[in-house]
Amino acid sequence: MAETTLEFVKRHLDSEMESEELHPLPSDFYSRVSQYSQRLRRSAGSGNSDVSLRLIAKQAEMIESMTRQLLGVRARKAAAGEAFLQLLPEERYVCLTQQSFQRRFDAFVEALSAGKPAYIEFAHRSESARNMTIRFVRHTKELVGADLKRYGPFEENDVASLPAASASILIAGGDAVEVYVRQAP
Repeated sequence: MAETTLEFVKRHLDSEMESEELHPLPSDFYSRVSQYSQRLRRSAGSGNSDVSLRLIAKQAEMIESMTRQLLGVRARKAAAGEAFLQLLPEERYVCLTQQSFQRRFDAFVEALSAGKPAYIEFAHRSESARNMTIRFVRHTKELVGADLKRYGPFEENDVASLPAASASILIAGGDAVEVYVRQAP
């Protein structure tokens, strides 16, 4: 009998949790799981019975939970053993941000405890200077940004790069949504 995708994911999760080292995954692991999840979600819209829909939802929930656990365990092992290159490319893509966050977090805490106000000021200036790209969902009058520059007026679907503090206020007020710009690798 062929192994189901749920069994496939569970087998790899169990192997990873039982081992101290990173357990090798098939290079197409995440693609296979994603394709299965796509088929599963498509089948949910096929006029199935309530029982079938609940089973489909439960399978999707189990897949998400197990892959979340697996990725978390693998990321921790890679970080602890400095085995970043043993991760699959998809895992490295996810973990790069996590590593960057951890380095920045550690540097900030170290600067606080070592009494380095220049680093704290640098962090403040960097965040204050950060821009965010947003798309307006309705007409918005001219505004003065956190940098004291004038922006706008904006029409629905206009896209602009504004100081992050100003953009966050517009997003929270329902005037705009964040546009995610792909970062260079």
